[in-house]
Amino acid sequence: MNLSAVKPMSKNKKTSILIVDDNPVNIDLLRRYLEGEDYSIAAVTSGEKALKVVTKIQVDLILLDIMMPGMDGYQTCTALKQSSESEHIPVIFVTAKIEPEDLRHGFAVGAADYITKPVQQDIILARVKNQLSITSQMKLKRELLEKSNKMAELGNMVAGITHEIASPMGNLMLTMDYILQKTEKIHKASAEHKLDKQGFEEYLRKLAEAANMCHANAKRATDLLDSFKQVAVNQCSNKTIEFNLGEYLEDILLTLRPKLKKHPHTVKVSMDKEIIITNNPGALSQVVINLVNNSLLHAFDQEHSGNIEIVAKQDNHQVTLVYTDDGQGMKSEQLKMAFNKYYTTKAGAGGSGLGLSITKELVEQQMQGTIELESTHGSGTKITLCFTNLPLSPNDQEPGPS
Repeated sequence: MNLSAVKPMSKNKKTSILIVDDNPVNIDLLRRYLEGEDYSIAAVTSGEKALKVVTKIQVDLILLDIMMPGMDGYQTCTALKQSSESEHIPVIFVTAKIEPEDLRHGFAVGAADYITKPVQQDIILARVKNQLSITSQMKLKRELLEKSNKMAELGNMVAGITHEIASPMGNLMLTMDYILQKTEKIHKASAEHKLDKQGFEEYLRKLAEAANMCHANAKRATDLLDSFKQVAVNQCSNKTIEFNLGEYLEDILLTLRPKLKKHPHTVKVSMDKEIIITNNPGALSQVVINLVNNSLLHAFDQEHSGNIEIVAKQDNHQVTLVYTDDGQGMKSEQLKMAFNKYYTTKAGAGGSGLGLSITKELVEQQMQGTIELESTHGSGTKITLCFTNLPLSPNDQEPGPS
């Protein structure tokens, strides 16, 4: 099961169960057995209808009959598992087909469990609770992986920013020492009545130069800290807020500057500076950071400089962000596995196999968008993100990064 497609459940929302059976009597029976629990129950009478329902509402578990006219249960389960919108939903077959080959076929197409008819209430309640418990554990594991990845990246950013700030702060201290020394000499010359106009004017000129150097170094350090603070706070808050996309992308890249300085590659942002969006900036920052890290690790070798470009445009309420690199690209088998959790071609060399998987999850769940990956071996990689403005919740009514 690909965890990257699991839709998060609201803490206050009931668990949703979809019953798929062509016999209304069987649907009513299952409803009665489940009605004592705190579940939200929906039902349809065909596999075709089930495929439509899972694209419109959140479904946490499916109880699926096998013998149905038109699309049978096996075909329905196969279609569910082939769709990124429903592959994560556990399917329990509820059927009278109990031959060993029927069981093997059911599990082969992706079923999580099997309940035989006639259905017993205690059996179905136990099986349903078991599958929901497994799903909850997987959701928790996914969240822990995401937080671990986020904290690791924040730790790397802290180390990089600390090192980057050491340079302007060191320059600032040296310049201030220089100013103090020159000022002390001027005071001494003045006290001894040895200060002439030319000497004082020379002092003022050097003082102005030193002050400008102080200002430049202080601004550099402040910009780095402000950008890091904004990105770090947003990553930890996960709030939906309104923000300027172009300026925020520049903040993200500024926090990555310590890492990018170690490579000969260039990163360019091309977009309208006036794109204002309402979405999850913390998720966006993690997505961009993951994509840049992925390019640095996988796309470019150590001997050549490469190019990364981020292009964004807005059409009505939809924003399309295209990330490209001109690196070595992916082979067809790598492209098919790219979003799979733990898949990496750099095991033991810094690759965890989580970057693109978590990126897909962040885009689809927290940003409620879509992500597409295109790549040809030897011709670079293109990743297209599409997302729209999200509604602000009452607790999120606050200004975003400007």
